[in-house]
Amino acid sequence: MSPAYESITARILDMLSHGQIPWRRPWRAIKGLGMQHPRNISGNLYRGANWFLLGMLSYPNPIFLTYRQAQALGGHIRKGEHGFPVVFWKLLEITEDTATEADQVGRKIPFAKTYIVFNVSQCEGLSLVLPEALPVTAEFDPIQDAEALWEGMPHRPELHYGGDRACYIPGLDLVKLPDRKAFGTPEGYYETLFHEAGHATGHASRLNRKELMSGSHFGGRDYSMEELVAELCAAFLCAEVGIDQAVIENQTAYLQGWLEKLQKDQSAFVTAAARAQKAADFILGRRMQGVGEEEAA
Repeated sequence: MSPAYESITARILDMLSHGQIPWRRPWRAIKGLGMQHPRNISGNLYRGANWFLLGMLSYPNPIFLTYRQAQALGGHIRKGEHGFPVVFWKLLEITEDTATEADQVGRKIPFAKTYIVFNVSQCEGLSLVLPEALPVTAEFDPIQDAEALWEGMPHRPELHYGGDRACYIPGLDLVKLPDRKAFGTPEGYYETLFHEAGHATGHASRLNRKELMSGSHFGGRDYSMEELVAELCAAFLCAEVGIDQAVIENQTAYLQGWLEKLQKDQSAFVTAAARAQKAADFILGRRMQGVGEEEAA
């Protein structure tokens, strides 16, 4: 198991054991108050697992940097402060010395490692001008934005209403939801819709995720992975439009279930977060990005 996966998963498990759910938080607080999403000192947004790990932290300026970067800016990390692990992806080219088969030479494979980053609020003496909070426009309407997001999804699946359960049916490329009036809040409706839209991105005509298209059985590894991808995709999309995610009715059981799953599969969260990021990018119509070199801070 990669040390990078172990480090990140340990952080997630610690959060879950303390009743925190990294992919379920009051995301509206960020957009509603004009705050920014987590980014590194170069201004690049954190993505995937890093977005969740750093997004849970309540710093006024969600800007992070490494120990060396703080020194390069003429400052230092305040004594007693603790950093946070982030995963860093780098593409490594297979050479003749490292290849096990001849046709592997020249291929590039993703390699994950972790870095420790600190928030700028944990530093002293930085030669750095921090950005002010983004202004909140009067037109901010999360429900209207949520509907526009769904309507703007490229190659959108069909949406039918009726029955008492929400689901996505790959064979029909169909999202089924209970009637809108069955949902307690508009936020709850869109969170559910975004979850099922996340599943729909795995269809063969879109991102073709094997966990969805293989017909995985409930409780299996592939089924759990696909559910986590959809959960994280919904969190990305809720954050995008600034709506709250609904309170889980039986949160204790929910937490325990994910604790057990992630303890068994230490790579699951990092893998699911990367796939959820791609799913959210697809729904938002953003340029698809493969795994490549990504700055840690």
